[in-house]
Amino acid sequence: MRMLLILPVLLFATPLLVLADERETESKDSEYKLEVGYQLKRAEYSREFWVGLPGSPLGMGEVGQTELLNALASGCDDTTSVAVIRPERLDGDALERETAGVISGRWALWEAASALGLFDAKADDGLVSPRHTRIVLVGVMETCGMALRIAGDKYGLVDGVVLIDPPVDDLPQIDKGARSVGVDVLLHPRGDAEFRREEELLVKRLGPWGPSARVLRGVSAFDGLNERVADAWRQLRAPQAGLENAKGDIRVWGPVGEMISQAVAGRNVVCVGELHGNPGAHRTQLEVLRYLHAQGRPLALSTEQFERDVQAHLDAYLAGAIDEAEFLKKSRPWPNYADYRPLVEFCKANKIPVIAGNIPRPLASRIFKQGVESFEDFSEEEKSWSAAEIRTPPGAYKEKFMGAMGGMGGHSDSLERMYAAQCIKDDTMAESITKWLDGNPDGLVLHINGAFHSAGGLGVPEKLEALRADVRIGLITCVESDAEFEVAPDEWIVKVPASRPMRQAEHP
Repeated sequence: MRMLLILPVLLFATPLLVLADERETESKDSEYKLEVGYQLKRAEYSREFWVGLPGSPLGMGEVGQTELLNALASGCDDTTSVAVIRPERLDGDALERETAGVISGRWALWEAASALGLFDAKADDGLVSPRHTRIVLVGVMETCGMALRIAGDKYGLVDGVVLIDPPVDDLPQIDKGARSVGVDVLLHPRGDAEFRREEELLVKRLGPWGPSARVLRGVSAFDGLNERVADAWRQLRAPQAGLENAKGDIRVWGPVGEMISQAVAGRNVVCVGELHGNPGAHRTQLEVLRYLHAQGRPLALSTEQFERDVQAHLDAYLAGAIDEAEFLKKSRPWPNYADYRPLVEFCKANKIPVIAGNIPRPLASRIFKQGVESFEDFSEEEKSWSAAEIRTPPGAYKEKFMGAMGGMGGHSDSLERMYAAQCIKDDTMAESITKWLDGNPDGLVLHINGAFHSAGGLGVPEKLEALRADVRIGLITCVESDAEFEVAPDEWIVKVPASRPMRQAEHP
């Protein structure tokens, strides 16, 4: 796809876009002209959109457009759509080259994202990226600086930037007032001292993006482009699975797919505890869902992320009665719905019911603010959106919760109410699963929730066992790769990439 962008002398006014075969050759208002292009490969369910910036069209590197597109397509997973954009300079001096490259790069990004269907033409400004797909800009070597400049667009097209082998000493300084963008950097392998120097310089040059920048070391200095992109995706997104028994003397790590059959064998409920927003955790959930669907048994997906009062809207969307825009407007999706969209879309395509399993947040908040006694004041409709009973038992789960909330020295009234609010969520999710199994005795439920709700067999699994004697639960819990953890017997642990660090910001 090629388009011509004419930039007026009074820069940053709205550019004129015309088709390449209709492009103007002269313009009295034009100081220079740029040709904008992109290539795109779609994923079936786009959780993310990785957009690469090749070096050769602007003379900034040796990575070509097709070469980078193929590397992205082979290195990323099948929930990631990929593209390359080509901001092409036709004339101008050094400053004009850089300015024009950034502006045309943003337009090329807009065109590629629009072609993927990420922007609503009906929106007031047309520049609102929906929550169901994140845009990640990928710079390679000399295009890393250009990637950072494009990402600084005030309209916020870019959610994250991945820099592969950047020239650290030549990267631009990001302004203090820049909007929030997550940055991940993959450096060629080097000695510890050099790595620390470049990490420190990166953090400084990235300004407001620096404290949370994730700086990683590549596996091999001799990898080609395909291997470097795959290495970046693996370190940033890919999970690894293992099994560890209660004594800690069995430990095997490998691809997630190899453990699923063992983790779910003979079960009628599989709980996957996630780290909210962690790509590796959400990839694991999709792998489990696909595997369970292939077994041919009646299957449902149960979620913490949708609440019972939106079940009708969820059902309507799955049945095709409403479109996605109306569904998202009515169903109160979490801010990171991009992480759950592949699951919902897979269920929609394969006619798998989705259970809105959780209690509406205002009702749980009422329990926290007013105490367990307020449960009796729920209206009949509100009672239909919650479990029939709140159970707040003592024991390991309560002690774990109080410890996480900082209450090891004593349980205050507010902590007791907070624990009750936690329990009503667990009770409601467990009851939602049980109700579906009552109507589908030969069925199987995949339940997803935050890891705290099910890790170690506590929380939702405990509540399920209290409600249903014949429940057989498979436990899969996601932990960050550098975290310490305890496990229950037969609990599968999935190691996922660690979150971005939170360094101390520098003060001028």
